[in-house]
Amino acid sequence: MPSTALPTHPPPAGTAVRPPRRQRVKVPLRLIITAQYADVAVSVYVKIAALASRPEGCTAATVTIADYLGLSKASVERGMTLLRRPGPDGVVELSSTRRSLPGGSGTSALRRVRPLSATERFIWIPVAAAEDLTPRQLRAYALIAYAQVQGIPLAESEIAGALHHHSGRRSGQSLTAAAAGEIVDELEATRWVTVERRAGARGRHRFIAHDIPSDPSAAMACGQPALPASLPAATSWSGEGSGSPVDAGSLAFKEEPRTDRPDDERALPSSAVGEVQVSEVVKNRRDKPRHPRSESEFALRADAHKPPLTSSSATPLTSRSRAAYSGPELTISARIHTVLEPVHWLYRQTTVYVQRRIAREVGRQLRSGIDDARLRHRLTSRFARTMSDEIKDPGRWILGVGLPRWGCGIHDCEAGVLWSSGRRCSVCEEIVRGRRAAAPPVPQPRPFPAGVGPAEPPALPRGTCRGCGCSVLQVHRACEDGLCRLCREEQTDAPTAASVPPQGPAVCTGWDGTGCTRPALGASEFCVRCRSRHIECHAS
Repeated sequence: MPSTALPTHPPPAGTAVRPPRRQRVKVPLRLIITAQYADVAVSVYVKIAALASRPEGCTAATVTIADYLGLSKASVERGMTLLRRPGPDGVVELSSTRRSLPGGSGTSALRRVRPLSATERFIWIPVAAAEDLTPRQLRAYALIAYAQVQGIPLAESEIAGALHHHSGRRSGQSLTAAAAGEIVDELEATRWVTVERRAGARGRHRFIAHDIPSDPSAAMACGQPALPASLPAATSWSGEGSGSPVDAGSLAFKEEPRTDRPDDERALPSSAVGEVQVSEVVKNRRDKPRHPRSESEFALRADAHKPPLTSSSATPLTSRSRAAYSGPELTISARIHTVLEPVHWLYRQTTVYVQRRIAREVGRQLRSGIDDARLRHRLTSRFARTMSDEIKDPGRWILGVGLPRWGCGIHDCEAGVLWSSGRRCSVCEEIVRGRRAAAPPVPQPRPFPAGVGPAEPPALPRGTCRGCGCSVLQVHRACEDGLCRLCREEQTDAPTAASVPPQGPAVCTGWDGTGCTRPALGASEFCVRCRSRHIECHAS
């Protein structure tokens, strides 16, 4: 089949052919999905990140950046202010350093974006898209690009859930699906995004984001008609199904109440012909090989998990980190949530199955007539008497220790105390007395006969040293020579000491100066006995 020849006539005189702008920057995913950042902050981040890729950083003035983006100076300053403030997670995206010349006149500030970590999720966004698109269109483009790379089927309602109003009475609220459809139509008119109607999963539209806007002449050469700007919006209206308003929308605008569990008998059979069974889908999903992604895609991921595109503001108690459970999220009533408040941190550590059992047990007790405050008091008091490191299984502790009612058959009895009056339960006291009476007696120690006490150990005999006069125990060698250890050592060392030349007086001078015949201790002038008496005399 012969290919259609493209027009090769040169451009008009005075018109220079502009080269394609291919520079791209990494934008953190948190900047796109966090509602606290306005849409203008995304456009400002892309342009500053592109200018900061130079070695000298971004030195452009605020007026210059506003001229690049086609925005006002006030809008650019508002976006910089949001980027310089810490986000909800405490991360600051932009740093600005003031500069001045040696003469004192000021110059533009030096701005740099923070470096991204190796495990952080980000999106590749072309710099030209920030210059051609409005801030809200750029944010929607980033969401479509991320969903395209991750293989997430995207609907217009999900795009609307990630875009928020940042001013006026509806500040903080999400956009409607009709408003998101108008933004998608504007992106398709700029040719940064191609929308394939009804080509996605379950009749969704398939969105294709381009890193370079497509050429209208090339599209017409391939047989595709160009999309005129005056074409009415072909997206769906809110509550009118997933079809276009031209065809009055699709008749099926509600999701079928069927889970992905094949054993769910309550689910109605599907009316679709040739529907693939759930077991086959799971098998094909496991057997499907994973092809590595090329570097030319928009976003890179450090792990293989696919996070949800948007996150709800109210985080349920169910742990999102358990990827093994693929069923519907657990939702509990506000009353049960208030009752379980003392053990919330234990409740979050359990699986979804255990959480359902705990919620059902709390609901059963509430329906039986037990007060909410009574259940909260029961969990609080029992958890206060338990060390946290002793709880090995949080689910078993809540079901087996925290929630069961302890007491007698009286409904008002709470562990031996009447809940309504606070008095001791007479039935429980009678049960305790009966158990004590039925318990075997504790063996008592055998008493001694009258006048006879327990035998005391015999006292050791004591005596007096015949050398120094101190008190000694009459055991071992002291029974033979009647000396203490020091006097015995003196007599044993006396011949050896005589052979060594004395270093001091050889004979003791006496403690009272009257003289002594005992040998002196080394360089001292007293013997052992006189030295002890000399010390006692001075101490007294």
